[in-house]
Amino acid sequence: MSPFDPIDLYCERTDPSLWAEPLNAITNIAFIVAGVLLWRQLRGAPRQKELRLLAALIVGIGLCSGLFHVFGTVWGMWLDVGSIALFILVYLHRYLRHIVGWPTWACWLGVLTFLAADRGIAALGNLGLNGSEGYMLPGATLCLFTLWSRQRKTAATRWLGGATLVFIVSLCARTLDMALCPAWPTGTHFAWHLLNALVLYCCVRGLAAGAK
Repeated sequence: MSPFDPIDLYCERTDPSLWAEPLNAITNIAFIVAGVLLWRQLRGAPRQKELRLLAALIVGIGLCSGLFHVFGTVWGMWLDVGSIALFILVYLHRYLRHIVGWPTWACWLGVLTFLAADRGIAALGNLGLNGSEGYMLPGATLCLFTLWSRQRKTAATRWLGGATLVFIVSLCARTLDMALCPAWPTGTHFAWHLLNALVLYCCVRGLAAGAK
């Protein structure tokens, strides 16, 4: 498959033309807003400033996903998936370092273990979840982070708890996009963007609140 081949994954797109997914494209502004807000808010202690990288990565997700939904090509999909994966891995490393308190080498081992588990899930193939299979592991990890933070009574708990609840709803919106297409022609993928921007915002706020 060529990087410039058109690709149609969502209900709203009905042809390979530019702007065939206006709602899916425009709602990526939510990620940019979330990233900018975090950048402005993370300006206190040096450790919080360090987390500005995550704010920048959220803005990157909005830009890359926006390009994908505007152009609807394979290269756009690579940018979209790559930007999300990069955020997840950096966030995982930062959580293990600043909330759990692991040494650097153990944090990197945690990242490698996550990658191995992700490849294992990918090997299962299509599970009928409309491409949401790749978000099962991040969702489960977020749940574990929330439970760990709650058990340790860290300041991250309420933020991560909110993120977990919103993520469940957002994942449902992503998964049901094509199934609801006959009854709802615009699909529900746009809701994934809006809700997931809130999820990432809450995740970073939780990390900032509970960082050691």
